Amino acid sequence: MKAGDIVEVVPNPDVEWMERYANRLFEVKEIYERRCLVRMLNVSNNERYWFSEIENFQLAELEIVEIEEDET
Repeated sequence: MKAGDIVEVVPNPDVEWMERYANRLFEVKEIYERRCLVRMLNVSNNERYWFSEIENFQLAELEIVEIEEDET
């Protein structure tokens, strides 16, 4: 995991209340020895940050969608 990665909460996080955010995506802003600073994406408050243990997050499995360009 590195700054700029898109992550999600792991299935069984250390902190129980984090399970409520299992369907949310986060952007990693900073990585420290055991913790990370992440920003929650797709919410009304773009400045919603969490400082948490790294093991509470995993890289998100995102679908890649190819966009076809119109050649006209």
